[in-house]
Amino acid sequence: MQEDDGFTRWIEACAAGELLGIATAALWWVTVDRFDPVPIGAVSEWFIFFAKASSGLIQGMVLGLLQGWALRRQFPALDLRAWVIATTIVGIFVWSVAAWYAVFPSLDGDPLLPAVATLFQTAVAAAGFGLGLGLLFGIAQALILRRAAGQAHWWIAVNAVGWGAALPCIYVAASVGSASPTSLEIAFRGLVGGVVSGVVLGTITGLSFAVMPARRPAA
Repeated sequence: MQEDDGFTRWIEACAAGELLGIATAALWWVTVDRFDPVPIGAVSEWFIFFAKASSGLIQGMVLGLLQGWALRRQFPALDLRAWVIATTIVGIFVWSVAAWYAVFPSLDGDPLLPAVATLFQTAVAAAGFGLGLGLLFGIAQALILRRAAGQAHWWIAVNAVGWGAALPCIYVAASVGSASPTSLEIAFRGLVGGVVSGVVLGTITGLSFAVMPARRPAA
């Protein structure tokens, strides 16, 4: 019963983490855009860059805290603070890359992600991006998890698959609706995409609990 409860709690934590983390981070990003959509001058550009990159701080801390809270039920020896730090570092790095391309376009004009014309292409591109994102989260978190669980290398694999399946939910949800959405509509898209992606992520990554035995907390 405890394992079933732990699995359910993990899915709920991932759903809440994606919902709150992605929706809040995306809303902050758009708010920064509307505050100064076309920065003029180096100081202004760097200000917008750091403001947008901080979206990763929001997502990383929210997701890390909720995931860590749920994961400690399954792996009591987990270092919650280290888990949150590892998750937040990856979040900041990923959003910083996106912010760099948004504020400082490349000389040849190439976008960060290839242009897509249909929802299917959006899903495929997001799945590829999610695979890479999952590897980053998986590697960073596995370094922390290995102190609390055996066979922690499985965490890297399930995160790659989990994020590869979860991220298309967010991108597809964000692509449906009006071309010039209001802040309320953006938040609603984030809500739907966040919940669905979180459930998908939690379900897939939670399967690894069966092959990662918990270590005893240090005395």
